[in-house]
Amino acid sequence: MTADEGVAARQASIGGPGARAGLRVCAVLCWLSVAALAVVVFTTGMPWWAGVLAGLTSLLVLLPLGFTLWDDAGRQREDTERLSRDGRHAVAEVLDVELVDPGDGGAHTAVVRLRLSGDGVPPFVATHRGDADPVYRPGALLHATVDPSDNLFTLERLREA
Repeated sequence: MTADEGVAARQASIGGPGARAGLRVCAVLCWLSVAALAVVVFTTGMPWWAGVLAGLTSLLVLLPLGFTLWDDAGRQREDTERLSRDGRHAVAEVLDVELVDPGDGGAHTAVVRLRLSGDGVPPFVATHRGDADPVYRPGALLHATVDPSDNLFTLERLREA
């Protein structure tokens, strides 16, 4: 089955235990800050309108942000474990590269179109987003790990002999 037959490729969210723990700690801090803000609102004599504004802002921003971070940590664990268990080695050929300015003054992001294939991995085209790197140039070959059941993939650089 190829991506053209209805299976869309997805770039895996990969992270080790430290990265996942960091995301979970940030999620808990978001949730605790909502509670801390509630305590501040009720104990400092803040005007009612400022308390309502602060409470709504924290509920609408920090609470969902905490759940998003917690979910990202879970997705990283699932993707990493699944590719470690079911992933197959493949080769990713760089078809096209576009550098995108994130608009925050930071480094450019590379949006790389790839053709992935390998033993037991039917060819498919996917998009990878990551830090701009000179290795991303049309025609370059990169190592990849793919779960062919739904084209979940991650990249590694092709080691030169």
